[in-house]
Amino acid sequence: MLKPIRPLFRTPTLNRMTPSQAMRSVTSKSGLGVYASSDNLFKGAVFGRDSLEVAEDLMPIRGKLVEKILLTLASLQGEVNNADNEEEPGKIIHEYRTSRIDGKPIDENSSKILRRLSERWGGTSTQLAYYGSVDATPLFIRAVHWYTTLYGDSIMNRRIQLRSGHVLPFSAVVDNAVGWVIHKVESSKSGLIEYQRVNPKGIENQVWKDSTEFYVHTNGEVANHKKPISSIEVQAIAYDALRGAAKLLPGREAQANAIAAQLRTRALELLWVPQIDYFALGTDYDEAGNLRLIETVTANPAELLDSTFFDDLPADQTERYIGGITRRIMGTEFLTDAGIRSRSLYEANLVSFWDYHGSYTSWPKETYDIAKGLKRQGLPKLAHELENRLLNVVKSMKSFPEFVYVDYRGRVLGMPNKRETHGELLFVDSSNKPEKVQAWTVSAVVAINSAKRSRFGGSKHSSWQHKLEKEVLAHIPHVPILKTSKELAARYPAYPYELADNQMVHGGKPE
Repeated sequence: MLKPIRPLFRTPTLNRMTPSQAMRSVTSKSGLGVYASSDNLFKGAVFGRDSLEVAEDLMPIRGKLVEKILLTLASLQGEVNNADNEEEPGKIIHEYRTSRIDGKPIDENSSKILRRLSERWGGTSTQLAYYGSVDATPLFIRAVHWYTTLYGDSIMNRRIQLRSGHVLPFSAVVDNAVGWVIHKVESSKSGLIEYQRVNPKGIENQVWKDSTEFYVHTNGEVANHKKPISSIEVQAIAYDALRGAAKLLPGREAQANAIAAQLRTRALELLWVPQIDYFALGTDYDEAGNLRLIETVTANPAELLDSTFFDDLPADQTERYIGGITRRIMGTEFLTDAGIRSRSLYEANLVSFWDYHGSYTSWPKETYDIAKGLKRQGLPKLAHELENRLLNVVKSMKSFPEFVYVDYRGRVLGMPNKRETHGELLFVDSSNKPEKVQAWTVSAVVAINSAKRSRFGGSKHSSWQHKLEKEVLAHIPHVPILKTSKELAARYPAYPYELADNQMVHGGKPE
């Protein structure tokens, strides 16, 4: 729902920060790696998934920071089974908060969040360690493998002190994480890696798109959280992790490679939907325990591009999967001047409001993940189209937003430009206010601005890739990097907005 109301109002923005300044604002001064944001909700909080996303973005250029991230997450690894905080042996942390950050007490708002979440997730007044994510652990293994590939394996001999006080070599931490991933796959009825919360007050969707409404069937029925759920992108992350584990841990080589192959085969046969030439979002179970597809069209499958998931497949399969993903994700239902929509525009009516990860939001983190994947798959010009859009939005907003709202026409809302301001305030039927300096948005910008910005170095540009890229480029608007304020204002005019109810928050944010 979008309608004009008055009087004119602009959403507040930060003074212009350079990427380096923004990176410093989210970097821990006490060696904890990075915090999820330097704004309001996630300031001073270490998130496993967010930290690892930053680590992957900055791996070739900020090795010391990546090392701190990996060592921090290793020290917070789960050791016991605990239903309250969803801790399990080998599991990597989802969220870690303390009452003091970098030697100083946290502010009142952060204190309230800590108290509220601790009541739900078994924390205390001074510390919260919550493990409710399925993807942080395979992301950790994947990042360790890449780190050792670039910087050597000396980190594997580092001594790590866990929260309990126990001391382990880093290699044992990695082995425990691999054991957790293998157990998740082997114990899954579907053959995929799945999640299901243990604490009734825990996060329902324990993946990066953790809003309550995101996992929804094409008939509008929300996925059944009473039983396990799988998500397409987690299968690729776990596949990468297992293949990496086979190289990191010689004793695990045969087992890890075998399970990786089984996982990929099962994901391809179950989640690929030939009728639409695209992947389903994932799976859930009905009340009778029957496995069913969540066929909703989302951007998640495009994150498979930045993985080894399609490597070594027969050429015709590789071309079909990559071509199907690329044509759809760069088409009108997803591509905007901000980047990629989280859910297809054609699925906008599945949720009655503008949800946190919905058809009217674009996340720079996801846009950059897809750009990295396009480059990896030998489609660099398409990757640059996404990178240009991301850089332009950051420049125009004078911040590093968690996400941006994009309406059905593709207009990017919330721009602070003064040259071209439309004399109306847009009313957005949502309740999520994006953080202004989100760590994984900052790391995406830093990585794009660096010459060393490809994790795998890109694939050879063969004939089918050249043909695919030429085909897609002919059907999308070219967006260059805009440098002057006049250019930015012309392409991204100001459409200030107000939320329907900014007192409550949906999805993964604190209520």
